[in-house]
Amino acid sequence: MKEIEFIRKNKTQFLDYFRTKFPTFHLSNIFYRDLRYALKYYLHSNGFNLSDAELENAANVLTKEMVSDGVFKPVSAGVWTLNYPDFRTKTPGKPVL
Repeated sequence: MKEIEFIRKNKTQFLDYFRTKFPTFHLSNIFYRDLRYALKYYLHSNGFNLSDAELENAANVLTKEMVSDGVFKPVSAGVWTLNYPDFRTKTPGKPVL
């Protein structure tokens, strides 16, 4: 399946796309429904038109790989915590005068 290989090669680009659609930060919760919608539109913007069953399969593959890579930490069914330090917010400091 071409779309699954595309997702595997472009995980970081997908996370960036996901972040633009849903405000996401390091250690924030990721919900399956949001992930599925973002994946649908991300793949569509890259020329893939998937049926619901294909999209479901692609979302399951993506989440399993993100968990095995340590990017997602399972919280409950359909909910993960994002473990992605690149999305860490900056610590506020003293203002420059």
